[in-house]
Amino acid sequence: MKKINFFLAISSFLVGIILIEFFFILKYSNISKEYKLSLNDKRFMLFSEGNVFSNIDKIFKYYPNQKIISKTFYKIDNTWKKEYEYEIVTNNFGLVQKDDIKTNSPSILFLGDSFIEGQGSYSWVNKFNGKFENYQIINGGIIGTGPQQFELLEKHISNKFQVEKLIFFYIGDDLRRNIFNISDNSLSCLKDHTNCIGNENFYGFPFTKKPPFEFLNFLDKYRKEQTDNKNFYNITKFKVKKFFLELNTVKIIKNFIKQKFYISKNEYIQRNFRSIENLFKKYKNSIIFVQLTSKNEIIYGQEYDTFYAEQFIKQLTEKHFVCDFERDIKNYYKIDMHPNKKGYESLFNCVEKILQNQL
Repeated sequence: MKKINFFLAISSFLVGIILIEFFFILKYSNISKEYKLSLNDKRFMLFSEGNVFSNIDKIFKYYPNQKIISKTFYKIDNTWKKEYEYEIVTNNFGLVQKDDIKTNSPSILFLGDSFIEGQGSYSWVNKFNGKFENYQIINGGIIGTGPQQFELLEKHISNKFQVEKLIFFYIGDDLRRNIFNISDNSLSCLKDHTNCIGNENFYGFPFTKKPPFEFLNFLDKYRKEQTDNKNFYNITKFKVKKFFLELNTVKIIKNFIKQKFYISKNEYIQRNFRSIENLFKKYKNSIIFVQLTSKNEIIYGQEYDTFYAEQFIKQLTEKHFVCDFERDIKNYYKIDMHPNKKGYESLFNCVEKILQNQL
């Protein structure tokens, strides 16, 4: 009898999973055909050859006074898809901003990752035209960074500029990011694409001289060779794990259980929390936190890391707000995880309202 009850319980659980998966397939069938998730392993980020990034001790920023073309490609079904192309304009301090910044002006510093930089479209911060009311705006958004890096960048900027207000933007993924700068290999590759091996994160390319597809095939071949060199067991284990983690049911159950019962002991998360706390102690009532909704969260709801960060920040301050891109998947690119032009316009409108109400 116990065996029968156990069998019925397992069967009911599996049927439940299948029904939930079927529901999600029906509900999001049109979205899933057009919009992709988690394809970073197929992404290749190209920049116009030359001086792009500059390392400063443990962190980095862009070279000052540059105009850099950035194009991002994905290899989908053996076809190259250019997801976006845009121009990165940097100011006198190497930040993604058309306006030069002055040392003696009271300033609002925006800290954040690629969403604040404006990766994929344009620097939406430029719509403020360098100021808000009597404050100069400084765009400290830099691609791929997290709170530990935000803290170091804040120190680098506030040592030279008069920062009086701080707007701290974050997505859940930021919590798992460590401090890093650009490797010598990547810097060399960015300056001259013939120096590229294929293991770099960023690649230079002379867009005005020739199309990039031969170069992209070279990079793609390197990645495939690295995957093929891994043993069969590890590859199979990775694919099986990825399959189950990508199930809609697993994502929902995992997030629910984590939010209710789990406290992360991840080393990076704890370090990033300390950086958040350090910045709060420095600015006190002059810091505002803004949570940004990711593309994944539009479909599956708030992810655990975002929830965990929100709970931590709300213990420090009530000045916590959310910019959710109107919860519209059309405000993001179809393949890439970043907002598109319409999405960044939504973000600007949201931030402008927060500043109007809080400053």
